[in-house]
Amino acid sequence: MYIVLCPLCLLPAGCDLKMQPVSEIGEGSFYQNAQEVNAAVVACYNGLQAPMRYQWELTELRSDNSRLQTSATTSTDRTMQLDFDQSRISATSEHVYNYWKAVYHNIARCNAVLMHLDVVKDAALRNQYEAEARFIRGYHYFDLVRLFGPVFIVDKRLDAVSAQNYTRSTIEEVYTFLNADLQFAIDHLPASYPENEKGRLTSWAAKALMAKVRMTQGRWDKETEDLLKDIVENGGFALQPTYAAVFDINNELNSEILFTIRYTSGGIGLGSPFGNWFAPLQSGAAVINGGGNGYNYPSDDLVSAYSSADRRKDVTLALDYTDDMGKVVDRRYVKKYLSPVVLKEDGDKDWPIIRYADVLLMYAEVLNEKVGPAAALPYINSTRTRAGLSALSAAEVANKHQMRMAIEKERRLEFAFENHRWFDLIRTGRVIEVMHEHWNNETYYADIVAETGPIVLNESLILLPVPQKEIDINQAITQNVGY
Repeated sequence: MYIVLCPLCLLPAGCDLKMQPVSEIGEGSFYQNAQEVNAAVVACYNGLQAPMRYQWELTELRSDNSRLQTSATTSTDRTMQLDFDQSRISATSEHVYNYWKAVYHNIARCNAVLMHLDVVKDAALRNQYEAEARFIRGYHYFDLVRLFGPVFIVDKRLDAVSAQNYTRSTIEEVYTFLNADLQFAIDHLPASYPENEKGRLTSWAAKALMAKVRMTQGRWDKETEDLLKDIVENGGFALQPTYAAVFDINNELNSEILFTIRYTSGGIGLGSPFGNWFAPLQSGAAVINGGGNGYNYPSDDLVSAYSSADRRKDVTLALDYTDDMGKVVDRRYVKKYLSPVVLKEDGDKDWPIIRYADVLLMYAEVLNEKVGPAAALPYINSTRTRAGLSALSAAEVANKHQMRMAIEKERRLEFAFENHRWFDLIRTGRVIEVMHEHWNNETYYADIVAETGPIVLNESLILLPVPQKEIDINQAITQNVGY
């Protein structure tokens, strides 16, 4: 039997996480020593890329940050994107299935690592590899449970018969499982690495992700507070002096990055497509070599949410571009993932998953719920002042509700197009209210509403459908309500 382990590297334990892929490797001849287990761990890191090709649709496009530039389209991809944008997703959606498949494929990679750790004789190194694989697996399950609710917990290889009889675990069981993975990562990941291994997961990243999991579960307790406090006081992280510096292609793995998905150009299969995907449609080489697809179009509401003083706006998005003829074209696009490319969809810019700004704003959120707005004020003001905005006064956020709304807006502007917005609205219970406001107030939707009636998001449509292809294989699988 063969297991796909590409892309991965076959270098010593200090290898970079941006490695050239190799072909299929026979499992029976692999996993013979620590070097090969390390290569398999690196494959798990690289396996984070495939789900990201679809996650922006499942999060940003479903939120009030993003929409399509026009609804007049007949292409298959854009028709499916319209469905995400207007909350009418089908269980037969290829993009839902492709995301699901990519995530479970990488979970299988993590499980393969965990099955072969006995060849690693150094106990500390063995624990590190196990912790890295379990962190990545726990991260995947956190996304799965937030997007799909009850899902399949797979912690070992399944034969065909077992797979056909598998059932979904409850939301509570999934959280118990992923919490155990993250706790192991907290206990066994190192706090830092040598320079030649930067980019690997640390115990700080595990603590930050665990805090986010606990907040998503509504656990505003001392343990959650202590996780974030430890990172703030002892982690050695710091906000970059400018927002632009966070996303500078020459400043990756900077003081603000706790967990990022790495990309590298060069035609080796590890490049980022997002610079091209998010650049304007029919823009030629005016924005990026190879042109753009016009995906992830910034909404009117997001654009207007930035004040004129907010330095994040120009880093995050553009309102227009100048074409090859010198004409200014009124067409918005996401700038955050632009980097020069030689080949189309082969960018070098990483996608941050957890930044220190996220830790600060999570800490503000927990302190507001546990103590009150005064305790949260310094942490929300740290990102505001970095962005060029004035610090909020105590009078402006005099109660917990006012601080909640301030943090919600601050997170939206700080993390726009980083796939946070949808999850934030779910965590705070505001997703239905906010999305109805978006559809009712965004001019773009007026013709759609006039033709087909109001766009509606109800509780049963917050979760995505289990892909129909899974149900076709196993008729015992139940579908989420509403699909």
